[in-house]
Amino acid sequence: MIKIFLLLAMIICSVSKAGAVEVENVVMLNSGYKMPVLGLGTWTLDNQAAEEAVYIAIKTGYRLIDTARYYGNEIGVGKGVRRAIAEGIITREEIFVTSKVMPGNFNNPDKAIDDSNNALGLGYIDLMLIHQSGANDRAVYKALERAVKDGKVRSIGISNYYTQSEFERITAGAEIMPAVIQNENHIYYNNSELQRYVKQFGTVIESYYPFGGRGHTRDVLGNHVIKNIAQTHAKTPAQIILRWHVQSGYIAIPGSSNPEHIAENFNIFDFKLTDKEMQQIAALNKNRRYESW
Repeated sequence: MIKIFLLLAMIICSVSKAGAVEVENVVMLNSGYKMPVLGLGTWTLDNQAAEEAVYIAIKTGYRLIDTARYYGNEIGVGKGVRRAIAEGIITREEIFVTSKVMPGNFNNPDKAIDDSNNALGLGYIDLMLIHQSGANDRAVYKALERAVKDGKVRSIGISNYYTQSEFERITAGAEIMPAVIQNENHIYYNNSELQRYVKQFGTVIESYYPFGGRGHTRDVLGNHVIKNIAQTHAKTPAQIILRWHVQSGYIAIPGSSNPEHIAENFNIFDFKLTDKEMQQIAALNKNRRYESW
């Protein structure tokens, strides 16, 4: 009887550990906050489309939403999140929203942060990034640090900074190190060198364009290595690529307004790629970026 009890206890413990997907679904940032490793990107969506996509994504299970002042859809993103909160699908603490200060607002970053907060209407922004490098960006970074101290922003970071020298320049004299660097990152451009360097600061790389970006997704999703691995796991090429991102230690934010694609992209936590498969995908790297910003 005791043996049976111990066996049952072991099974229950095993199931409990297997069910603790939160360990795999989130990463602890150097700011002390947890960030989901998979989210919804909203670039190119207008306010109406963003609201609906965000709402659908949250219902699907997403807890990370990415927007930016430049996208012009912060109002829609905020509405989608608040709608889900109002319906009891999530609480504010369960959702993680990212926005960015665009170069056009570098002359008054404090106001830009306030404007984004007001547009989103969520009380605070979970992660605020400098959208890209430019004149006065170090002053913008100081504004992000002030926003953290003032409770307007919880975590801060940078976007479109691709080298160690760029990282060192923007963080010179910083009181708070970036929690996240959001860069173009996909199977043909995985900046593992930068990832290894910033790891010492607890900084995580977030992949935008995880499928290569518009105009390049067919090439990326149609890669024969990806397709063969997808067939092995009975998954789609998109799911294999996203699984590779998160297993590689990246955060990924595929963009979509299509409910079927939103659901497909989220269904990557019930399998793992083998070490060999991970190496095969990593070997596809060509150091080829598609954008120049």
